Amino acid sequence: MLERLISFIEAKNQLILILLISALLLAGIVYSVFLGDNLRYIDERDYHRIAEHLIDHHIYSANGVDPAAMRPPGYPFFLAVFMLFGANIVSLKLLNYIAFAIALYLIHKIITKEASRLSSTIGVLLVICYPVLFYTAGTLYPQIIASTLLLLLVYLFTRENIKIRTFFIGGLIFGYLILMVPAFIFVLGIFGLWFLFTQKRSGVIKFALTFLTAMLVVGSWSARNTIIFDKFVFVASNSGVNFLRGFSENATPNGGPMVDITKYTEEAISINLDDVATDEYYKAKAVEWIKSHKAETVKLYFLKVLNYFNYRNDIYTKSETSTVRDMVMLFTYGPLLLLFILRLTMYKRFPISKLEAFLILLYLSNAFFYGIFYPRIRYRLPFDFLMIIVVAKFVGGWMMTRVGRSET
Repeated sequence: MLERLISFIEAKNQLILILLISALLLAGIVYSVFLGDNLRYIDERDYHRIAEHLIDHHIYSANGVDPAAMRPPGYPFFLAVFMLFGANIVSLKLLNYIAFAIALYLIHKIITKEASRLSSTIGVLLVICYPVLFYTAGTLYPQIIASTLLLLLVYLFTRENIKIRTFFIGGLIFGYLILMVPAFIFVLGIFGLWFLFTQKRSGVIKFALTFLTAMLVVGSWSARNTIIFDKFVFVASNSGVNFLRGFSENATPNGGPMVDITKYTEEAISINLDDVATDEYYKAKAVEWIKSHKAETVKLYFLKVLNYFNYRNDIYTKSETSTVRDMVMLFTYGPLLLLFILRLTMYKRFPISKLEAFLILLYLSNAFFYGIFYPRIRYRLPFDFLMIIVVAKFVGGWMMTRVGRSET
């Protein structure tokens, strides 16, 4: 029976992919129309408001008057491009579902490149059966767009005989991705280290083009910040508040935006600090707390690293909290994480490929990066796609061995 199932999936591989992508897009249309113009989270409203000011006042601003640097510019500019042509909130959410569909296609391509058509189909099914991704696509958050761009970079840079123009295109993608989610500067570093240790000298030199192109894109916006605020600001001035929420007297492993930093925000307001000065003030206060609480800092850091793999977060918008939603996450993310761990422990029976090693490195290293600030499920989602690729290849390979066939 298993042999027949595998044969059917491999024979109908492309049809299954088309049907799943079509179903996703149809469900995305229905869900977006159902949600309407409602923006449930503060971040969504901020991104949309900045995009409106870009169109109406031609200024990157939170209030339409004063220049801002608090939010990274990548996603508001993305929204503004489509809003300029009349896109409403429903249409903007549909763009996320289109990006989601492209992500499914990329996962299918990445897995098929080195594994069976069975594994690629399993990968697409696992993504569909991970509902937090569908839910997030229904918000004006950059995570789904960022996920698609990350998968595109993985696809481009894990091929054989990469052409020079691909390194340039990859640099443009990386640059925009960092402008959208500044934390991806760390991912760029991991890509660079991977090339350094796994590629010939020529490959490393070519990746330097990717790095330089990305820094040119990012540097152009950072130069804008420096000119306006008379101080260097790398992309956005929100790292300080995130750092303080991660390391201060009220910080907890799962607190994130819920951490009470009222006394610091009130002081920053009382002395009338702008975005950049407020950012520096928050960083200074976090460093001050770290220096006087060294043991607590180490403990808190490693607890945050572990919390990266949590199935739930304490969230600021109470109307969006739900025990049912937490249980759905537990019973969808939990099995994926367990299969991922099982795959790591069975490296002798199922040797880890070069692609898998790279994806595992990306997934696990980001837990340590976000421990510097604070982990959130939303921040992890682009990397959950990578974990799913590893799990899908593992499950597909195991199924193949059950019927006496090779995975590749």
